[in-house]
Parts: sequence; C-alpha cells; structure tokens
Amino acid sequence: MQSDIPNRVLFVAIALVCVTFFVYNTPQANGMEGLLPKLEPTQHVSSNPNLYVSAENSLFKNYFAGPQVIEVIVSDPDINRLDQAYGEPVVTINGKRLRMAQTTDGNWHAYFADMNQAEYADATQTNNSGKGLDFGQFCSSESAIATGVDFSETKGIAVSRHFSGASNGTQSLGTCSPTNIAGVTNIAGGTLLNHVIKQNTTLNGQPPGGKLGQIASNNVAFSNAWPIIQLYDFSGFPETVTIQYQKAGGVQSVDLVFDRIPGSLIKGLTNRIYLPQGAEVQADLVDPQLNIDPTEEDSWTWGTSTTNSTVYYEAFSRNGVADADGTIGMQNLSGNLTSLMFNHNGILTTNPRPQGVKVVEAQNNGIQTGFLDSSGRHRTQSISGASGPITLLEIQPNVGIFSDYDTKGIADLKIINNAMRDTSFLAKYNDISYSIVVKYHTATLTMEIPHANTQTQNVQTKVITHNPDTVFISFLKLSIVKSLFLYQFFTTLGFNVMM
Repeated sequence: MQSDIPNRVLFVAIALVCVTFFVYNTPQANGMEGLLPKLEPTQHVSSNPNLYVSAENSLFKNYFAGPQVIEVIVSDPDINRLDQAYGEPVVTINGKRLRMAQTTDGNWHAYFADMNQAEYADATQTNNSGKGLDFGQFCSSESAIATGVDFSETKGIAVSRHFSGASNGTQSLGTCSPTNIAGVTNIAGGTLLNHVIKQNTTLNGQPPGGKLGQIASNNVAFSNAWPIIQLYDFSGFPETVTIQYQKAGGVQSVDLVFDRIPGSLIKGLTNRIYLPQGAEVQADLVDPQLNIDPTEEDSWTWGTSTTNSTVYYEAFSRNGVADADGTIGMQNLSGNLTSLMFNHNGILTTNPRPQGVKVVEAQNNGIQTGFLDSSGRHRTQSISGASGPITLLEIQPNVGIFSDYDTKGIADLKIINNAMRDTSFLAKYNDISYSIVVKYHTATLTMEIPHANTQTQNVQTKVITHNPDTVFISFLKLSIVKSLFLYQFFTTLGFNVMM
C-alpha cells in the first residue's frame, strides 16, 4: 500500500493543477484549450529572437494557402517603448516592403495575404456584409496613401471600414480617398467590415510626434482603415515567401510555402473508436488552411449530408452565438473551395445510419446553437435538419487544430441512450474516414444465502454520501491524457513548449 502513495500524490497534484486551470483561467471556447501547452509566439515558436510570423510552424512545414491571413510581429526591446519615437522597423516580403505599425503592447504588427485569394474570398460575401470571409474593402497600391501610410510596394491593401472609392470582391482595386477631406463621405469609426482579423491589437496613439502607430500622416484615416491587410502576388504557387526583418547586427528571416496543403498534413483524431450509450462523440481535426484568422479561434460549420454538402465560415462565434447563421452573410462556400486552393480538405460529410438505425443525436453546446425542426431533427437558422449541421472550433488562436466540443466536453453529437450494440456512425473529411462503433458490456453477479454452519461477523456499515460530477471527472482525465499527448507530440516536432 505504501508504494502506491507517490502515485496517488502525483495524480492529486496533476488533478489540482488541472482544476486550477478550469476554475481560474478565463473560460475558453474548447474543452482541450485550458490544458493545452501554452505557446508563447515570439519566444517559443519563432526561429528568430525578434521576428514572429504566424504561419511559421514546423508541424505544418510552414505551409499556408488560400485566403489565410498572416500576422507578422516585430518584438524588439530596442524599439518597444510607447513614449519614445522610433524609426519603423524594416520588414520585407520577397524584397517588397511590409509596413509595420506599433501597437499598445509595444510590438510592431502587420498583416498580409495573397491578393487574388483575398479578392476571391471577399467575393463570396455580399458587398459590405461584415460576415464570413469579408476582407473589408480594397484600395489600389497607388491610392493606399489615403490611409495615411504609403503602401506603394504592395499590390494593394484591404481596409477594415468604408473608404470612398474602395472596391469589393473581384472588382478592379479601387482608387481610395482619405477620410477627413472636404466633400468625402467616409465616416471615421464607421461599421467594421473586416471579418478575418477579429482580435487585432490597438495602435499606439500616444507616441511623441503624434503619429498613430508611429507611422501615420493622417491619424483619422489610419484608424479607420486598421487593421490593414497588405496584399502581394503569390499566384505562381508553389512559391517560397520570404519575410525578413532588417535588424541592425543581422537579418532575421522566415521562409513560408504558399501552396495547396499536402494531404499528409491533414489529420483526424479521436480519443477512442468504441463508445457506450450516451457518450459524447468528441473528435479533433488538424487542418492548417482552416486557420484563416491568426488572432482568434476560427469556426467552421458544415451541412454534412452526402447529397447536399455545404460549408460556412463563422456561422457561429467562438462562444457558440449565431454570427452569420440566419443572415444574408451565411454563404455556402462549397462551390468556391477549388478557387480558394482547397484540395484534400474542406468537405465534411457523415453517414449517421450505416445499419439503417439511429445511432447519434445532435445537441446544442458552447460552439453551435440550434433547435429541433418539425421532424425532431436538430437544425440551425440556416442549415436544415436534413443537412446535419456540425461545427468545429479552433482550440486556440492560430493552431490549426479544431474540435467539435466545448469547454464542458459537450460535443455536437452524442450516442443516443438506447443505441444498439455494434451499430456505427461514419464521418469523412475528404480523404480521411472516421467511424465509431457502439459497444457496451453486461456483467452477472450471483449472491447466495450462506450455509447454516458458515461463520459470520457483525459488520458495521457507514454510509458516505458522495456525488462527484462524473462527466467532469471523465473529461478531466481525458483532457490530461490528451494534453500530455499533445505536449509530447509538439516537443517531438521541435517546439519549445512552456507548460
């Protein structure tokens, strides 16, 4: 018995740490998130001391594709004071200048994307919906000075709010006018249209000299445009995209690959393939291309019917509240996947009744909200019950790993309470198939009356009432195991992970 004490102490210690994460951390949007290794971007993922590029990730071999937005941060203690005037750090993309603006964290930020892909994505939305893959509005490189900053070395920019003369979608890039000149109808602080950068940092508004972000010549216009996505031409993919920070004493550099995501980088994960009656159907999907926004968890929703497969970006917010769902911004992207560089990914379908009997049922959780239709099937405001809506949410910003369950472990689907043994549920994400089988076991306990000559002892009984939250405990143990697995997985791939 004594030899088991250290193990028990270790388990209790781990459990207490994990409970602390659950109870005291800010509630997150996913069951694994509170226990995942915390990755500090500039210090523990980047290969450079001062240059962070959001798509630099050895797990994904530095690939990015389609309309993914890439964040670049210069975190340099030599130029990080908010009350000190500095020259802008020189950062380039394939030799072309990437304009950097200082934000209130002291770092210098910029965002970029492929021009054609940004326009294709934006064109999937009605003009100025501010939903789905809306990039905002576009200005030509020549007229981008209307924002108060010169972007002449780009192919153009996407601004977050309305600018006079700006364009939408695949229209020719607009000739934009500055915000605060006489006769122009722009309104500073107008409606936010950009929906692919949702948690940008705030520009430093108190530097010496009064230039917003330390670089603006027109603070009102720059504030109205921010966050700005700078656009470049990577259409000759596969293409190496080189980001360099020209720091005194040595150039810091990151090479990305702009191309369709290889099928080998896309994975489906589940904690087990056999589930009992009433179990949550928890699954994880690894797909870097679904990580559109580097600043916030991305949400994707599918209509999973094999006869009517649909896919939507940000139907729901990271908190499970309807975003595009039920609005004109709920645009099906299934017909746009090829033009958006999806190849081995993007299509999720299910077969909920392979044996002709019901196995799973849909339910509300913290990442998707719906209701029952007249046939008792779960639906959303825009996706019918027959289409089988399923939502996956990124477990942390900018990780490319998505799950179908929330912070409480409640999944989009659960096994029905009276599911028959050996029945199954099937799902397929393009080339990846996933199945679960219902399994449960029974046991027989036989009790007999003691024989007359059997010696017995009086037994004192003490009843202890204890009602643990079995769902929480089971999910906690699962989360610990998955966290340790991911920690080993990431460190094996070369990440320097802070726990």
